[in-house]
Amino acid sequence: MSQFQITKATRRGVVPLIGLYAESGCGKSMSALLLARGLVGPAGDIHMIDTESRRGSLYADVIPGGFSVLDLEPPFTPARYIEAIDFVIKAGAKVAVIDSMSHEWEGSGGVLDMAGDNEHKSGRAGLHNWKAPKFEHAKLVQFILRSPIPIVCCIRAKYKTKQRKENGKTAIVKDEFTSPIQADDFIFEMTAHAEILQDHSINLTKCSHPDLRKCFPASGPLKVEHGEAIAKWCAAGGAVAPQSAIPSKPKSNKVKFWEMTMPVHGGDKSKLESWLQKSELISDGVKLETLTEQDFAGLLVTAPNAL
Repeated sequence: MSQFQITKATRRGVVPLIGLYAESGCGKSMSALLLARGLVGPAGDIHMIDTESRRGSLYADVIPGGFSVLDLEPPFTPARYIEAIDFVIKAGAKVAVIDSMSHEWEGSGGVLDMAGDNEHKSGRAGLHNWKAPKFEHAKLVQFILRSPIPIVCCIRAKYKTKQRKENGKTAIVKDEFTSPIQADDFIFEMTAHAEILQDHSINLTKCSHPDLRKCFPASGPLKVEHGEAIAKWCAAGGAVAPQSAIPSKPKSNKVKFWEMTMPVHGGDKSKLESWLQKSELISDGVKLETLTEQDFAGLLVTAPNAL
């Protein structure tokens, strides 16, 4: 008998992954904890994974029902984040708040440090230094996406700058909005994410479903009631899409990678293998047909830097 089962898709049972990003002092931690309380109800267990020396505990007396804390210390490797998330899930958490996810990227022992250490050991710069760190980061992203409980991520943010010509002179211009300090692939995977502004109100920057948008405040800060609304939306069955609207079978990672790198190989497999080897994304002599779907999933993360 087959182990697989096919059912009609509904929204019931959706486990949300929500990101809140902002500069320091805008209220990421408190907003995340209030949202978490709403997601799990008055008695649900909230576990905060705190990378910031237990700063989240400042709100112990203002979050209804309280919460528990796991103090995560360096090194902030992707593997350590996986261990911490797995630990709180097994400890009975009904929702996890990670404060902050930015340490996995730029903190001590994070992805940037891992790549820097590889460059120091190899004695030469290049994309080869990023291969292992990006694979480890990809494992973390996939682990979070398979989480059986909702996860709310606090992410540090900053204003990016860029150069442009003004009256024949080069000027440094700052963005009018902040950008989260994390890898783009992780931000892309979120159910919803929002920028928290200086007055603690939010700018909803991604929402995966039009009705989910109604669960977030039109103005003002996030509150428990908004978490309750999101939980109710996720638990609702939702309508089954008409047969004609059901999307086709998702493309495999191999097909996605082939299409993404088309400008490199132009349909010639040998050219793609040669490019991958020269870019040090695969070892010399490795053939495409020997790569697994997991290998291609990692290449989808690492290869864009070489294109």
